[in-house]
Amino acid sequence: MSLSFSKRWAGHLAKRTGQSDENEAVLAYVIEVLIINLLNITVILTLGFLFNVLPEIITCMVTIALLRFTAGGAHSNNPWRCAAVTAFVFLAIALIASYLSSVNIFYLDILSVLAILFCFFSVIRFAPVDSPSAPILSATRRKRLKYMSLLIIFLLTITIIFLQQTTWIYAREILAAMILCTLWGSFNLTGAGHRLMSFIDNSFTILSQKRR
Repeated sequence: MSLSFSKRWAGHLAKRTGQSDENEAVLAYVIEVLIINLLNITVILTLGFLFNVLPEIITCMVTIALLRFTAGGAHSNNPWRCAAVTAFVFLAIALIASYLSSVNIFYLDILSVLAILFCFFSVIRFAPVDSPSAPILSATRRKRLKYMSLLIIFLLTITIIFLQQTTWIYAREILAAMILCTLWGSFNLTGAGHRLMSFIDNSFTILSQKRR
């Protein structure tokens, strides 16, 4: 689904800069993606505020952004659907993290070890995971993203250890959210993660066809 004003803005910018029709279409897509991401961030933060899980949901945004930027992951074929799924998953993770923050730290320690190990395995085995719309063609870039992904795992591990030791008031909530997001980001690198996103896309496609 294209936004009409993204096409108008792209047309205006392309006309002023003398861009071709092909570049105008690319510009319209970039504008639309930026708008969707800004709206998505606004919605996610608003949900975090309304459900009183703002620290957890901000942690989700940062953790998944780091993993996505370096390791990649499964994508929806529709940016609006991807935004909706992201908002739903982040809110669910934040709410679960809020509950887990009150359990015995021993169980969070166990879960954190499992999350880091699963993330390490997924990155070594699958990362970086590209998409048909943005394939990684360069072997050098692929290797660089792999190393960056491993660096992110190291940083996540250090942060988790710090959060386990600190007495900061929001430490438990952020720790639980980071652990769950690490698991979710790692899952999205696997074949099962791709099948889940494909199932969601196909389900929405079937529903839209039935409505017609």
